[in-house]
Amino acid sequence: MHWFSTGLLIALSAGTAAWAGWLLRRLFVVEPAAAPEPGRTDRPVPDDADDDHHHTEERDS
Repeated sequence: MHWFSTGLLIALSAGTAAWAGWLLRRLFVVEPAAAPEPGRTDRPVPDDADDDHHHTEERDS
């Protein structure tokens, strides 16, 4: 029984170490950004780019 408990403890420790390694890899590995469409050179425009009165206090009458 002593050898079985020792083997079980070693297996559980190895499983815990593997799981911690998987979590750390998942935390620090970043997926590459998606490639742009071929022939497309423009940049995405923010939604509020055409809002001329965004930062002004004046209102048109």
